[in-house]
Amino acid sequence: MVTAFQRYYVISVMRFNVLIILFLLIVAFCPAYGMAQAGEESISCADNRERSWWDVREYRLTVNFDLDRRQLNGEVTIRAAVVGKSPGVLQIDLQEPMTLTGATLAGADRRPLSFSRINGHSYHIKGDFDAAGTGSFTLQLSFSGQPAEALRAPWDGGVVYARDSAGRHWWAVACQDIGASVWFPCKDVPFDEPDSVTLSYTVPEYYTAVGNGMPDQQVFNEMERTTTFTWKVRNPVNLYNITFYIGDYARMKSSYKGIKGRLPITYYCLSGHEGRARRQFRQVQPMLQCFEQKIGPYPFYADGFKIVEAPYLGMEHQGAIAYGNRYGNGYLGKDRSGSGVGLLFDFIIVHESGHEWFGNSITASDVAYSWIQEGFTSYTETILAECLFGKEQAYSYQRGKRAIILNDLPPEGTPGQCDGGSGDHYDKSAFMIHTLRTIMRDDERFYAMLRQMTDTFRHRIVDGKTIERFLLDWTGNVISPAFFDQYLRTAAIPVLCLEKSAAGYAVYWDNAVPGFRMPVLLYADGREVWVTVSTEPVPVRELHLDTEWIRLSEDILADIKFL
Repeated sequence: MVTAFQRYYVISVMRFNVLIILFLLIVAFCPAYGMAQAGEESISCADNRERSWWDVREYRLTVNFDLDRRQLNGEVTIRAAVVGKSPGVLQIDLQEPMTLTGATLAGADRRPLSFSRINGHSYHIKGDFDAAGTGSFTLQLSFSGQPAEALRAPWDGGVVYARDSAGRHWWAVACQDIGASVWFPCKDVPFDEPDSVTLSYTVPEYYTAVGNGMPDQQVFNEMERTTTFTWKVRNPVNLYNITFYIGDYARMKSSYKGIKGRLPITYYCLSGHEGRARRQFRQVQPMLQCFEQKIGPYPFYADGFKIVEAPYLGMEHQGAIAYGNRYGNGYLGKDRSGSGVGLLFDFIIVHESGHEWFGNSITASDVAYSWIQEGFTSYTETILAECLFGKEQAYSYQRGKRAIILNDLPPEGTPGQCDGGSGDHYDKSAFMIHTLRTIMRDDERFYAMLRQMTDTFRHRIVDGKTIERFLLDWTGNVISPAFFDQYLRTAAIPVLCLEKSAAGYAVYWDNAVPGFRMPVLLYADGREVWVTVSTEPVPVRELHLDTEWIRLSEDILADIKFL
């Protein structure tokens, strides 16, 4: 006879054994799962043998939008150069639930190619891509589906399926983090920009489809009651910047007489918003004048300058900036700096336009180096404030933003791992640039450096080390290379230690990486004292025993501690 206790004991042992088996299976398969995840990340963010042998020169994208069904289907023609030995396969990125429906190698026989999905965001296409030995090929791809919806654009990626106040469709795409392959097939990496792009968007009548670049043609199909809008981009463009906006738009045209001649300006706002848009966009002309004077010519004269009202806050789409700041100053009506200066200009107009120089013209080769794009662009806010309201107000704005630096993770991420680093690559990187400006002690040279930077790296893809070397050269050995290790590759803020002794004060850096050296501006008894400080204690004769107070400049990103 089996007692209740015995039945409980047997069942408990059996359950325990099952748990042990499950645990062992998890342990056994976790490493394999981890490898698969790492493999998918490397496929997404790093170069590989299916990518390295070809270089995109042009995209020609044709898309039909079914607004009621939230569907799109289209074709993309990719013209590419062969730059290495082909393994007979190339990788095309297209994220689920979008589907690749056909692949053809252009030529006399228009050969269809076999393809297969290798994971949730990529396909392998097989073929003899350089059979004629021309060193180039043209690939034609067809695709269809419903792109993933962006639920919190622009921070998550996808298409925003919105409606305006009259209930009409209002669509836009934001895909900086998730990648352009969320809506069309492409080589979705930041280190391979096309030299030009043609965009043809077909939408139902009464709607306007806006793309990057300049309008090429507009054709109405009377039978289907649709309109095809074609846009031409004549400059290199990074993939996440290729965009569309669909809505009941009103168009306003203007122009700016700039350093390189006449720059066409166009504003697209929802119908009924013309008055508010016209008033708010008066800020554009003085902003362009400021940026051209301080950081160099607008980089895309051939493609014009556009601002398009979008159903999300904003994005730096090249030549077609997304605007959703509700036609008010600040950041959705707030001042991120807490200084009051941030309410004197429209944050989205200024920040996203600043990206035309840093991010769109100068593009980071990996999201790990996002500080190049976001740090310098965030500093354009301070530059604009300086142009319009003076240096004191601009510095007040910059100092105020120190309070929103998190110091949680390094601003620079790990290359090849889809790692953009901390969100501090915005404001901490901008304060690093402000620190650099402060210790250069020469505003004319600082702005000359920025103009040289935007000229040297115009329309180029660069890595972090390249920009670091450029900045080191301009600072004339004022800082050590460890300056960038400190501010970009650690989360720590250096601490200036002042140690009092019978001989006076000795200063050194604590909480700093080895080799860190940087001059600082101290205020001692009302006097300005510049001191070059390293991680080794150095006596400072200017700081006497009778010094009653010492303060570190607010324009240097460091803390101070008295010992």
